[in-house]
Amino acid sequence: MKMNKLIAAITPLFFCPQLIAEPWVDTSNIFLRSNIQLLADQGLINTPVTTFPLMWHDIARDLKVIQLSNLTDQEKNAYSYVSHQFRLAKQSRQTLKANLATDTKRFAGYGDAFRDNNSVTLSSSFMTDSLAANITSSYTHSPDDGDKVRLDGSYIAAFVGNWVFSAGKQDRWWGPAWDTSLSLTNNARPMPALAISRKSAIGLDIPFTDHSIPWTVTSFMGIMDDDRVINDALLWGFRLNFKPAANWEVGITRLAQWAGDGRPHGLDTFWRVLKGEDNCGGNGPTIEECQNGEEPGNQLAGYDIRWSSNILAQPLSVYFTMFAEDGDRKGGLSIFGEERYQLGVDTHINFLSNDWRVYLEATDTYALCSDGVNGDGTSTIGDCYYEHSTYKTGMRYNIRNIGSSYENDASTYVLGFISQGDGETNYEFKFRWLQLNKDNSDRAPGNNQIGNTVSEIAENVLMLSSKVQHNYKNWRFTVGADISQSEFDNDISNKNDIAGYFNIEYNL
Repeated sequence: MKMNKLIAAITPLFFCPQLIAEPWVDTSNIFLRSNIQLLADQGLINTPVTTFPLMWHDIARDLKVIQLSNLTDQEKNAYSYVSHQFRLAKQSRQTLKANLATDTKRFAGYGDAFRDNNSVTLSSSFMTDSLAANITSSYTHSPDDGDKVRLDGSYIAAFVGNWVFSAGKQDRWWGPAWDTSLSLTNNARPMPALAISRKSAIGLDIPFTDHSIPWTVTSFMGIMDDDRVINDALLWGFRLNFKPAANWEVGITRLAQWAGDGRPHGLDTFWRVLKGEDNCGGNGPTIEECQNGEEPGNQLAGYDIRWSSNILAQPLSVYFTMFAEDGDRKGGLSIFGEERYQLGVDTHINFLSNDWRVYLEATDTYALCSDGVNGDGTSTIGDCYYEHSTYKTGMRYNIRNIGSSYENDASTYVLGFISQGDGETNYEFKFRWLQLNKDNSDRAPGNNQIGNTVSEIAENVLMLSSKVQHNYKNWRFTVGADISQSEFDNDISNKNDIAGYFNIEYNL
């Protein structure tokens, strides 16, 4: 009864046309992100831009002071696109979306509008000076995880000074990469979470200098309420993002699973997690204690760096991510184990009368675990990255990895093209070479709660992905396809596959 009264009280707010709508940039529009990044690379946007959701506040402030007469044609196009999207974000909107697809999205990346095929979504959002909210409800005909009715994308947020407190189910993307990321991506469905974030990246002034370092921080506590070995485990996330110089951006990330059914869950346990006292054999529990299930949590941590410049009038950016188990058995100052890496480079070209962002990205999640099958680190079997001996479902939610779209034990290479400009039609293309589950091993074949969620055996994939998006008045149309060829170990025949989809979106 109380819930019905609450819904009745807030529903009229979603239909007041004088209210503005969205406080942040979400993970749904790769073209918006690319244009924001272009302006940031050129020093026209000063806030850190590799943590999503990304607040509009500082972007809007920087757009106001840009002198159009000083911009190149490419920068003007980016400015026009971002400004247009900001104007849309200021409007109170009710949006109806529909997806038709021949199959689920096997590898979901930034800007992908669906995971499970064939769905209908209705959303409504509003924002005042002190409050923002979005209600998104969707129906999916045949989801992989069995949840046909969903509230993914819904949230309520309050602004207190320079802080934003929110509760809801939001997609997050942490890191500079375009295709996938080692820490957090929108590959898996968003989980319910409480979060706190800095609203504006007001700079940290360096004493005795005129230099100021813009910085932002966000943290959340989510509940992994899906079907897993340890039900209702909590996931804590923390990210500090700052720009020590105009052409450098740095991110520091921590993720930790803890609590859940039958596990320690008090503040004292979380304090041990914060201090990193779950590093078995290092500065945490002993090996024997960990074998008895006394480890307080399961952690991953790392950093990412993006550098951008113009070389011979050609823009060039390089980005790097290291993400690892938070602690190993070396003890002392060694706090990382099973480190995995991602390296990328991007630039801009003009081709067929279009400006394009072109990137090449290499990602490696094939970690040879320190204990290994042989017990001495000499095994060639991985099966440890994103995994854990106690939290056996690992860093996964609703049968998808919360980090890399390609799971553990994978080496991937992606060449991508993203059209840049202010036109009504935008394009994205990806050429993928994927070596999935390289060790040809899985922790629990046939068990979707444990182990690799992408491929139980070694699989080499060549894939071409394409997307065309067209905007017309209140409509947005997206059509795309994934064409792939897979080669398997274990004498399994090659497989060719074509998956197509069509998305339609209308602002009511």
